[in-house]
Amino acid sequence: MTVSVLLEGELKDGLVDKFVEICRGAYPVTRAYDGCQGIKLTLNVENKNNFVMTEVWDTKEHYENYLAFRTEDGTVAAIQSMCQNDVSIRIFDITDA
Repeated sequence: MTVSVLLEGELKDGLVDKFVEICRGAYPVTRAYDGCQGIKLTLNVENKNNFVMTEVWDTKEHYENYLAFRTEDGTVAAIQSMCQNDVSIRIFDITDA
């Protein structure tokens, strides 16, 4: 079943531009990864340090494989080091409603 992944975090002050550049560099690999249907980065209008990545994957397993890849290549640790607190990752089934 197709899933939507919401990854949310709060960047440390002064890191928004650097984070956006990292995402620009990383997203082509993400979009080409097996099972990825799309990924977007959004910044909170009221607080630019607050970001949400919205991703759509063919299955939860595809996303879990991708997350393992990004953990191994250091991307997860790099993102976490730029955030004030732990990053939240939530996975939702997409319905036909």
